[in-house]
Amino acid sequence: MAGMDHGSLAGLDDVPWAELWHAYGLAVDVPDQLRAMQAGDWEGRYPPIAQLANHIVHQGTRYQAAVHTIPFLVRMALDAGQTHRDQIVGLLCSIAIGLEDDHLPSGYDPREDVSDRENLRSQADEWAQWIAEAPDADIRKQRQESCRQLLGQAEAAVRSYDAVKEALPSLAVLLRADSPELRAETANLLAWFPESAPVTIPLLKAFIVDEVVPGAAATGLVALGLLGDPAVVSFLQGYLESAVAELRWAAAFALTRFGMDEPAVVDVLLHAAACPPEKTRTMSFLSGSYLGLTTMALADTSEATTPRGVGAVLTGLATCVGSQWSEDTHYTETSLIPRVFPGASAEDESPWPADPVEPRVAFEELNPAQQQVLRYIADQGKTWSNSGRHALEHWTVPTSADDLRAYIAAASNPDGRV
Repeated sequence: MAGMDHGSLAGLDDVPWAELWHAYGLAVDVPDQLRAMQAGDWEGRYPPIAQLANHIVHQGTRYQAAVHTIPFLVRMALDAGQTHRDQIVGLLCSIAIGLEDDHLPSGYDPREDVSDRENLRSQADEWAQWIAEAPDADIRKQRQESCRQLLGQAEAAVRSYDAVKEALPSLAVLLRADSPELRAETANLLAWFPESAPVTIPLLKAFIVDEVVPGAAATGLVALGLLGDPAVVSFLQGYLESAVAELRWAAAFALTRFGMDEPAVVDVLLHAAACPPEKTRTMSFLSGSYLGLTTMALADTSEATTPRGVGAVLTGLATCVGSQWSEDTHYTETSLIPRVFPGASAEDESPWPADPVEPRVAFEELNPAQQQVLRYIADQGKTWSNSGRHALEHWTVPTSADDLRAYIAAASNPDGRV
């Protein structure tokens, strides 16, 4: 209740929420969302934490109100009596960097956000002129609002990242929490702050050595790689021959961050692609999608577009079912399809694909890896999302399973004989 906040939410009403913005307007609803989280309200399709995340980090864009939630979320994460603390740490991660899949497998570079902000600030005079040249008051107001939003989001990205970074020394203690999910989310969080690597690398190494849950330890190894310090390479190499599949995979994934694609690394990744470890909540990155992460890592290796590499990924994808199929397909196709069918952006979600290849390429003229992908789609009979479809449209090949089957069949019966 307003005015009666205590513990983690002490001072909540001191924040001018009615003057702060999130994705849907003024942030007047944020205090009640935080109160519901503290009270343990986590039920329903859209629990308060999901509502809060959607408002302050909408589709990866950080908004003005986000930075003001950080002190309360940090205290909630550190409160041993608070429920779902792993999800709270996960939200802090999103506030810091946005969508993690935008920064995998190469890690996060905070200098890019600073550069974006400074670039927008440098355009202030041009914006002022653009606003002044508006033909009427309504358009002038629209232009002012557009400029406010752009600069506000750029400021929020930098301020949110810096605020979470300041809290890392306090949050690092959660690497020793009782919950393996909380330990894993904390390792994930530490992965995105390369400036703090001199402090966090020793913490992560100790965590990995002591961790008994494979998924959590694997999360720690991936985090080490994402920090990007070559000093960890020898430590990572020591896990390539681990008896634990998750640790072998994580070491191989992390080593590709340093340009290493020798057989010892690639063979582990190919095996993991064809036979991914079982998903668990303790593999914190990319919702536990070992296959999606593996496909990303293979992109920078010599097997990225070979029949062997593509075949391993498609073999693994064929074993996925239910929600696992949906997640793995999304993450895998955005990495695999543009490599195999280059020329169209995997992230192009517009209804108009890039200028297509003309004329349509006959199936038999495609390379073996391309043929593998098309046969897989035809055999599975499942519809892929926009990123994969646009890449195929660029090559003017069919995108539906039925049309693909006819397209492939025509290659073996060029005269159309029955």
